[in-house]
Amino acid sequence: MKDRLKRFLVIGGMNMDILGTSHTPYTQGDSLPGEVNLGPGGVGRNIAHHLASAGHSVELLCPLGKDTLADLLKTACQQMNIGLRYAVQTSFSTSTYLAIHDQEGDMRCAVNDMRAMDALTSDVISDLLSKGIQADACVLDANLSASALKTAANMLSMPLIADPVSAVKCVRLLPILDRLAAIKPNRLEALALTGASSVEKAAEFLLQQGVQKVFISLGKEGVYFADARDKGLMPVPDISQASQTGAGDAMTASIAVSTSLVLGVLETAKRAVQASHHYLQNKQMTGN
Repeated sequence: MKDRLKRFLVIGGMNMDILGTSHTPYTQGDSLPGEVNLGPGGVGRNIAHHLASAGHSVELLCPLGKDTLADLLKTACQQMNIGLRYAVQTSFSTSTYLAIHDQEGDMRCAVNDMRAMDALTSDVISDLLSKGIQADACVLDANLSASALKTAANMLSMPLIADPVSAVKCVRLLPILDRLAAIKPNRLEALALTGASSVEKAAEFLLQQGVQKVFISLGKEGVYFADARDKGLMPVPDISQASQTGAGDAMTASIAVSTSLVLGVLETAKRAVQASHHYLQNKQMTGN
């Protein structure tokens, strides 16, 4: 039986991805033959994409630049039925992510220009959320400032799911841990966020701070899950030579759906692994 379709609010980043992939072994400082692709990205937008692809109603609250790239991103959202009625028009250039991947598809270096996120101030978030946005759950990404995250967490009564984005930005979530229904860091983010020496201790710390469910993605090892009653490792089926890039966003989207359906931590972890596995299978078959 198919799950009931839900309404989601995603608050976070949308950017244009410029991705270069080398056709030869990566050599630092050299010009490498390969291919360059341009397409929509950003943690918040990617999660919204997965939710919309599953048929759910999605509104993406994000900054929009004033340039041609912003027009391309808006068109892409329209094609995916991702709503932008709460998006904020800014004077900044469109957020852009530039990355170089080796011939195996793993990222070797990257530069991100996310200055447009500065437009999502605490006051702007407060004004937008005061309009009474209706949703079954909200996903927050840590591209938002700590103050904006705190304002959103204080104003929203729906379940909140957080994606820490990076080991640098994850600390912005510390003040709102007690408001989170679920959090999905990777190993590096979990250790940076908690100061713990292992994923088990990191999960324990997050639960002590008030997070209801913890899901720590471990790449090809699967996901470590924990709540007040259960904990364990959910393995992921092997995908030979598959880059893990992008699988985390699919996992966060799945966790958001399971949270809106009030599923237990074990079932949520199972579905999260299935979602990331399906994403990697499709990526391997299509080469995208």
